[in-house]
Amino acid sequence: MVSLVWGAIVCLGQTNLKKMVAYSSVSHMGVILIGIATMQPMGWAAALFMMFAHGIISPMLFAVCGAFKHHYHSMEIGAMRGMAKHSPWLATSMMFAWMASLGLPLLAGFVAELMMLIALWYFIDLEGWSVLWMVGPALVLALTAAYYLWSMQRTIFEGGDETQPPASLHGGPIPDISREEKIAMLILAAFTILFGVMPWIGLDMMDDYCRTFFEHMISNGIFKGGA
Repeated sequence: MVSLVWGAIVCLGQTNLKKMVAYSSVSHMGVILIGIATMQPMGWAAALFMMFAHGIISPMLFAVCGAFKHHYHSMEIGAMRGMAKHSPWLATSMMFAWMASLGLPLLAGFVAELMMLIALWYFIDLEGWSVLWMVGPALVLALTAAYYLWSMQRTIFEGGDETQPPASLHGGPIPDISREEKIAMLILAAFTILFGVMPWIGLDMMDDYCRTFFEHMISNGIFKGGA
């Protein structure tokens, strides 16, 4: 829970895109740890699916950061404004990756986060704990939306008609991502949508494994029963 909340709080103070994405990964690892800590088959399946989803979304996040560095020679959030006007492909890739990471419905990350919350609620009810334990994950959802939307607003939207290209370009032309980068972004986006719309493609296997594992542990008296 600590890494989940603290990682999101640290993200709010970052001015570098790559650092913000790195700390957001720390926060998302908190989702995995909470899923495991629930000691429920659904929680463990959520942890597995979150690792899988993060393996798809995270490369796109860092690819966007790399594209900013490669084409603009800067990853500082305050160094540029209105880049969507000059680099629509990069701006679209950034918006999609950011939305996927914050858990937008119909994308892979949403499935894992929803399963984690259900498993956590069941665990809290089973153990008789206070519902206040749900405040942490709920707070993180709000903080995640805040730092992602803030970075998008300042980087690709603000600036008016004139926009504000990064000073590192020295007044030169403002490039968009290359054809190879577009293909890579589209492949990652396609998998993110695929496993968000049809999560059972990978989730059924993960769920079967978790249930089999828990049945074995319960039969040996190690775990309590779960859902």
